[in-house]
Amino acid sequence: MVEILHRVESYTGAPPLVAYAWFRSETLPGFAGKTPHQLVREGDAEHVHAHLDRIMAGGYA
Repeated sequence: MVEILHRVESYTGAPPLVAYAWFRSETLPGFAGKTPHQLVREGDAEHVHAHLDRIMAGGYA
């Protein structure tokens, strides 16, 4: 979780609380409406990392 939050903060320049709000509430397309928090809790952090990789490479979510 911490690594994901750091990635979001460094990429967006968002303060930690904004990154945490995204982590807890933003649903990710293609993951059945689950949030990054839900995915990490279910053991699927690699899906969140892959999603961030696509966005950081200039792709769409």
